[in-house]
Amino acid sequence: MVDLLVRYELAATFYIPRKSQLETLSEEKIRELSQRFEIGAHTMDHLALTTLPDVEAERQIHDSGAWVADVTGRPCEMFCPPLGKFQREHVNAIARHGFNGYRTVELLQCDPPKRRVRGDYVRGDKGWPLSSMTTSVQAHPHPRSAYLRNALKRASFGPLQRAWTLTGNTDWVGMVAVMLEEAARTGGVFHLWGHSWEIEANEQWPNLEKAFAMLAEAVQSGRAVTATNGEVCSSESPASLFRQLA
Repeated sequence: MVDLLVRYELAATFYIPRKSQLETLSEEKIRELSQRFEIGAHTMDHLALTTLPDVEAERQIHDSGAWVADVTGRPCEMFCPPLGKFQREHVNAIARHGFNGYRTVELLQCDPPKRRVRGDYVRGDKGWPLSSMTTSVQAHPHPRSAYLRNALKRASFGPLQRAWTLTGNTDWVGMVAVMLEEAARTGGVFHLWGHSWEIEANEQWPNLEKAFAMLAEAVQSGRAVTATNGEVCSSESPASLFRQLA
């Protein structure tokens, strides 16, 4: 993954737990990776927050951010809930523990991150600003039913319409082209994500390289800039990000 990102000069954010059901990178490798890419928190043990007692869920959120910062020597700005499962109290905890944004698994979106103040006003907390970041395409050959479930779960009309019209006519690489063009046209954010172990298992490396080539061409032509999740969530708008990074 890193070889392809470097070859096509693309920025990226890697969400890494300390340990997982699968093999994870060593702290030495994570530290090396952080010299070029952003490292985001992904809990300590890659556990779905919705399966944990509140105290343990909060510990997984807080400790993972502290662990990433300790390993990389840099502040950890982004959090990604494992399996895309979280509830409002988890979002409040993400904000409370100093993260700047969190990334969901909502697909077929190219809207800029939504920044809101999170907190419990009933108990008197003033709240903390936090950005919510959706995604455009996953580097994975989903059936149409998966896209429809993803959109219905979040009651999102735009993704529902795209899921119905796109999935019958193209593969995920074709969706990259469509969503990238929409992001460029509307001034939005295109977000490609995936798991390298799934890409390996499904033999998607050639398709991923095709997608990276499209993204690189958009950057080289001046239609887009490449940025980490943290940079996107920290910017006031895609336009200001372009001015900042171009």
